[in-house]
Amino acid sequence: MRPLLSAFTVATLGLVVSLTPGAPASAAEITQRGSCEATLTGQIDPGDGDRLQAIRDSDNCRYFDLVLSSPGGSVKEALSIADSLMNVTTVIEADQQCLSACALIFMAARTCGGAPYYCAPTRHMHPTATLGFHAPFLKPGQAEQLVPLDLSFKAALGIFADIQNTFSRISASVASTGYEGSMLHPDLFAKMFSTPPEEFYTIVTNDQFHTFGIGLTGDVPEDRAPELSRDQAEMLCYNVLYDSYRGWNHSEYGFEDYGNMTLGDVPSVADYRRRGNEQFVRFDALNLGIGWTGWCQIRSYEGNPRLDVGLYKGDSFPSQESRADEWAGLHYSMAYPAQTPVAGLSWGGSGSGASVSLPELTGLAREYFRRLDRTGNGAASALWIGEKRAAIDSAASGICAAEVLDILNQSRSGRMASVVLRASVTACGASSGESYRLRMEFTDTGNGWQIMALSSAD
Repeated sequence: MRPLLSAFTVATLGLVVSLTPGAPASAAEITQRGSCEATLTGQIDPGDGDRLQAIRDSDNCRYFDLVLSSPGGSVKEALSIADSLMNVTTVIEADQQCLSACALIFMAARTCGGAPYYCAPTRHMHPTATLGFHAPFLKPGQAEQLVPLDLSFKAALGIFADIQNTFSRISASVASTGYEGSMLHPDLFAKMFSTPPEEFYTIVTNDQFHTFGIGLTGDVPEDRAPELSRDQAEMLCYNVLYDSYRGWNHSEYGFEDYGNMTLGDVPSVADYRRRGNEQFVRFDALNLGIGWTGWCQIRSYEGNPRLDVGLYKGDSFPSQESRADEWAGLHYSMAYPAQTPVAGLSWGGSGSGASVSLPELTGLAREYFRRLDRTGNGAASALWIGEKRAAIDSAASGICAAEVLDILNQSRSGRMASVVLRASVTACGASSGESYRLRMEFTDTGNGWQIMALSSAD
């Protein structure tokens, strides 16, 4: 059976981007870049692992960075590299892609050390990078005949088993030191194998990064800490509690309220306070399967995108001597609703769209309500991010008149912005309109600003 299988190339994660029949594969370029750092670009082929190991051996570094930019390649070679990535940090830089077999390599990086000895995943990507997964497939060579379907199926099962066994082995090694997460989360594993070879399951939103244990890099000002509004502090605390008691679900069968929360709409908030650079949010019987009552404490640090969150059960406001029942560390992107694309989030670093002025945003807000007014000026949904357009078309069908009465407030942080306004909206068939105080949120998509959310500001 092996001679028959050798007539096939095992593709990417499924595990290679398909090549044009007859076109020669271009082997990966593995280059040393500074001390204790290498880049892997291009197609992953047999022998690449040995060349990478030779660079690591010549550097004689305890810790090593591997920068990835690849469409995929040999799954066998990718798994061989994955096995070797102890004390390695994988990185995908801005606007680069790591697909298929490359994604396996990216996810396998882990670093160990300290006293007591502890291991954890060390993999980071820029918000504008692309990380894509899909199911394995078999790709016939130019001259070969297709083998019977049952043989292809058996071969595919072998690839599945190889991937599962490799990551089970790596996960067991890391878990033995006390790490409680997963090197390859079960939901990601399921998504990977249920995505057809011609498509990709990509890591885009804040809850995906958090659940799958993928770090974010980007422009982080050394002299600033993440600045959260009250709405963002409430959302961050809600996300921590949701993750603790329910967990973000990326399978086909998530909770009914998954992804439905908006800024300013967090339930059961009873109090909000500040103490120095710390923020506190109190919840009263927050329903997450149990009724949770207590305080959430947020700490931020200059030059660090990570926020530390402490949870204190009970009604008493935490003193400086109080000890939290639980601590969690989250990227500041979790101060936004789940399923928010991270490419639109920034705390104001360079390259974050600073050339766009707030008056343009207020003009966009006015244009949206002008289009709702049914004056033949184009679909209102065209001003929204793509994922929301169908829902906006449906909601707008019941509105016959709308206008902005006043702009009350506006703010911006990097590639995110918001405008608080007062608007009059008249439903079709109604004799008069209702006045609402609303918050409109915008994201810089790279191709201009678009509306991301509209919620009550009361």
